[in-house]
Amino acid sequence: MRKIIPEIKWRGLIINTTNGISDIFKRKVSLYSGFDPTSSSLHIGNLISIILSIHFKNYGHNVFFLLGTSTSLIGDPSGKKGERSLMKKHDIFLYSRKIRKQLFKFSKQFKIPILNNNWNKKLKFLEFSRNIGKCFDINYMLNKDSVKKRRLSLSFTEFTYQLLQAYDFYYLYKNQKCVLQIGGSDQWGNITCGIELIKKKQKTKVHGLTHNLLTKSDGTKFGKTENGDNIWLDPKLTSPYKFYQFWMNISDVQAKKLIKIFTFYNKRSIYKIITLHDRAPFLRILQRKIAKATTILVHSKKTFTDIYNINQILFNQKRKNMNTFLRKKDFLLFQKYLPCKKILLNSTNFNFKILDLLILDNFICKSKTEVLRKIKFNSLLLNMNTFFSDYVITKKDLIYNHFILIKKGKKNFYILYFQY
Repeated sequence: MRKIIPEIKWRGLIINTTNGISDIFKRKVSLYSGFDPTSSSLHIGNLISIILSIHFKNYGHNVFFLLGTSTSLIGDPSGKKGERSLMKKHDIFLYSRKIRKQLFKFSKQFKIPILNNNWNKKLKFLEFSRNIGKCFDINYMLNKDSVKKRRLSLSFTEFTYQLLQAYDFYYLYKNQKCVLQIGGSDQWGNITCGIELIKKKQKTKVHGLTHNLLTKSDGTKFGKTENGDNIWLDPKLTSPYKFYQFWMNISDVQAKKLIKIFTFYNKRSIYKIITLHDRAPFLRILQRKIAKATTILVHSKKTFTDIYNINQILFNQKRKNMNTFLRKKDFLLFQKYLPCKKILLNSTNFNFKILDLLILDNFICKSKTEVLRKIKFNSLLLNMNTFFSDYVITKKDLIYNHFILIKKGKKNFYILYFQY
């Protein structure tokens, strides 16, 4: 059990720990990781805490997931430049139900995700101020990074967040014997508040461990698309195909770091994969391994198989004529995973100017200027063929009488489904 710290350390999953943390792993311990339901889904940044929790579970420890339904009513100021807008209770509890379902996927062998509203709803302000607030002096709270960076723009509401998270740790220590809290590096101040509270109330030492928040080489937040969208774990917000492609498109430098964090391959296997990748970088072996592991973990093995088959079809450069090799069931698979737009027709006799079709509802392109520019550089393909800007689509262009495949750039594919 003590080997857990060296294991997660070489993987790059530790940035801060309390002194003497290795000593607690001489025996089985209980620990927890918290998630505030501030959106309807977790994203790949949250996935690091989940994977870290799985490592602890694999080494025989008890792991709890905590959903911050009550702390979300306050709002965590950590890492924020300005005051959060207060969320509605209805939204928080709606989001918590959705995130709880996501956590169940990872926590089949863990404890059932806990809601901190179960105990915080019983708190009374005066009682909390006397019993908990009395344990902290104002200078201690002001010296937290989340406070120092926003001292002139921080409300009393957000200022008290650290006390509520500290109370969560205190409650879970007393009721579930949790002696360790894990989280992202921006949570270090909140975690140490809990450690301080337990030290003063229970006269005992507990511990904290944080992992790094991933960033790109330019310092921007890792885990967003080129458009700035989060990569969500919910397939309705980020399609499994888009999720898979995100990992396929990371750089070699990122991949060598992230294969240690986002997969469970052992050290020997990882260094072997890196060696094979360096011999033939164009094969993107590292990216393929990460994309496969994360897609199976977040979605399923079947989903990965479907997406792998889609890629084999779409990126086979030898196949130019779509009608000659695509089966109807391939298009049904495309409909499931690729961006798809249904177009209703009154009859089978129709003529669509390609310029109008490609900007319909901004589904593929946002303007005719964009379409013309991409046509000029052959960055738009119709059923894998180039076309001119005055091209008119008729029924003969439809594959299996219903489908058109549009390729935009090197990696983006869209399905148009004509229904009549």
